[in-house]
Amino acid sequence: MVSDAESHTRIDNVRVDLRAITGGTVATAFTSGNGNFQFGNIPGGSYEIIVEQPGYQAAHQQVYVQGPVFGFMIELRGLSKGSNVASGNPLVSKRELSIPQKAHDAMKKGVELLYGKSDYQGSIKQFERATQAYPDYYEAYTQMGVAYLSLNDFSNSERALRKALDLSDQHDQTALYWLASLLSNGQKFTDAEPLARKAVELDGNSWQANSELARALFGLDRPAEAETSALAAVKLRPENANLRLLLANIHMQLQNRPALLDDLNTYLKLAPTGSFAGQARKQRDEVQQELQDTQASPSTPSNQNP
Repeated sequence: MVSDAESHTRIDNVRVDLRAITGGTVATAFTSGNGNFQFGNIPGGSYEIIVEQPGYQAAHQQVYVQGPVFGFMIELRGLSKGSNVASGNPLVSKRELSIPQKAHDAMKKGVELLYGKSDYQGSIKQFERATQAYPDYYEAYTQMGVAYLSLNDFSNSERALRKALDLSDQHDQTALYWLASLLSNGQKFTDAEPLARKAVELDGNSWQANSELARALFGLDRPAEAETSALAAVKLRPENANLRLLLANIHMQLQNRPALLDDLNTYLKLAPTGSFAGQARKQRDEVQQELQDTQASPSTPSNQNP
């Protein structure tokens, strides 16, 4: 279960990711029914449970699965800056209590269809039912936006994400970085940058927020600033191969060849058969050759004899 560390109030509609220690998200769940969550049919082994919730510090806890695991408690601590969604605010529990069970159930079904079965159309119908039962359900609008984005329906995705931000008073961090991503994909970096920056302000430990800020800054031709955000994202998710490609592009623009070579080598270790592996391997070889040529002594003896 997930609860507030100060008030001990259990929190519903919190996204919980189960990640294998070797990398990769195994399952995703949302808390419901008094802060409870569960994963089923999980093979034995070591995992990391990751909880990221707007207004709270990100929580990471390791768990070893050997048979059923019960009573796993995660406490979220509010961000120091605080917000109207932050921990300890009684409006959180009041709002949670006001959400009808019908809306909770539809939200849960939508999440299962979206992340568990990649049934984007089916998930959208469930999220729509959730918002019909509870019109202020901004989390459902956020997930609806993600589903539309997965369908390449950018217009409806932006509409749903902006609705989530309006309902959350611009404090739904997930909606912020997803909308920033959508805008960056459309080369609208000027619009994406403040959204991603706001997401980082809400939770500096969110690798997605830092990644989107780096993308926007890179698109705005501010590579030095982009590098800082990209490095923060990589530190939070060192196993994410795509982050290494982002960092490689930044270091290329900064003309930092040693760092670029390290980025490409690390990407190839993480994704040796990835979509960009061939291109990365070719570029890696070219950069390596350039560095060797630069380091080689240009001592060519001159012959003064006729």
